This record gives sequence, C-alpha cells and structure tokens, in this order.
Amino acid sequence: MTVPVAPLPRTPSGPTVRFQRRQVVVTAHGWMAGRRSMRRLNRAFGDAGFETINWGYPSLRGSIVQHGKRLGELLTRLTESHDVERVHLVTHSMGGIVARVAIQVSGIESFAARKCGRLVMMAPPNAGSRLTRLPLGPFASWFPHLSELSERSDSLVNQLPLPQRMRVSVLAASRDFVVTVAATRLACQVDHLVVPTTHQRLASDSRAIRAAVGWIAADSKLIGSVPPRPARTKSLAIAQPIAA
Repeated sequence: MTVPVAPLPRTPSGPTVRFQRRQVVVTAHGWMAGRRSMRRLNRAFGDAGFETINWGYPSLRGSIVQHGKRLGELLTRLTESHDVERVHLVTHSMGGIVARVAIQVSGIESFAARKCGRLVMMAPPNAGSRLTRLPLGPFASWFPHLSELSERSDSLVNQLPLPQRMRVSVLAASRDFVVTVAATRLACQVDHLVVPTTHQRLASDSRAIRAAVGWIAADSKLIGSVPPRPARTKSLAIAQPIAA
C-alpha cells in the first residue's frame, strides 16, 4: 500500500541567510549515476546559504564499504575543521548506504557529535533493493555492491548499525521499481515522506528538494540575513582508483 504524500516543508523564502560558521551539505549520488544527477540539489542548498560538496564515486566499481571509507575520510576532515559548525548529508539511492557506512567507519558521531547534522536519504535501499533479485550467475563478482544491497537479513545493508547522533529523514518515491517504499524506512528516522515520482527522478524532484532543504534549514542556526548569493558547489574528483 502506498503511503500518501504529507505536506512538504517549504524552503525558506526571502533573502539568503548567512550562518555564523560554515554549514556544509555533502551530497552523494546513487548507483549508475554521477555528480551531475545531484546538481539541482546542490544549487538549492547553495541558494539557501549552505556550502555544498557534490561528492562523487565510481558507482559501477568497487564495494560500498570501499566507497564508504573514502566518504568517511572527507567527513572526518570536515568535522575536524574549526571553520565548520555542522555537517549534513543528502543522498540518493545507494549513496545513502555509502553514507551510513561512512558515518560508522569515521566515528564522527563519537568524536564530533556536536557537528553531526541531518542525514536526508532519498530512495535509500535500507532493507535491500529489488535489483538484487536478478540472477547474475558468473558475473556476480563484478558487482559486489549488489550483494551488499541484498534483501537477505545477513547482507551488509541489513547489518549496518543505525545512526546515533544524526537525525535521519527519508524520502521515498511512490513509483519506484528499484526500492520499495517499505525498504526505504529506517527505525531511527524522524521523518518519512512519499513523493509521487520515480526512483530516478526523486533527486531532482522540486517537492523532494524543498523537503530536504526545509528539514536541514530548520535544524540549522540562522544568523542574520544577506542578499542572495550564488551556490558554492564543489565537485570532488576521485583521489585514487578503486579496484573492481
């Protein structure tokens, strides 16, 4: 049964706000996608006064654990910076699981708990993905991340610890043939909204973006206001190749 869409939070209107210190939003795309798929999200957060990092990884190569370790290194550097007040994560699909691994392996919820903001997950396969039902036969070793996203109870995604400090909000797509609405849910979530769109289009859907920006802006301490400024988006190149 599809859960109806609840009213979505609105993006704050009026002049762009300035934060007392840097509020950083890190985005992470999903499988078979790239940083380009998250550009609209990054622009929206930039326009709302956040600094954004459009983080990318080779989603068709390597494992989720490998990608999570790389993202974890970035989160560690950000939380160790005296100029950064809070770090938020906005993810799509498999990027959400990469982020959960990054939060765990980096330990930021322990040594930088006060800087842990919100994790907004769009169509995350928190209980596994339908795609993993496809028989891969001898090609299974080529896609280790599909095994990690299995719907089996002993798979990586179903064994990951829940975030302890970061507030988790989940957005699901009602017409999603990759991840069921039920599989997007997480026991620790504080919000869960279903948007009438598809898995692929959720990250660029204006309603989903408005909800994501609204949640994170509501959590952040806004200091004064300034005229609107362009979005500040960083695209991080892959530092080291990851073996398939």
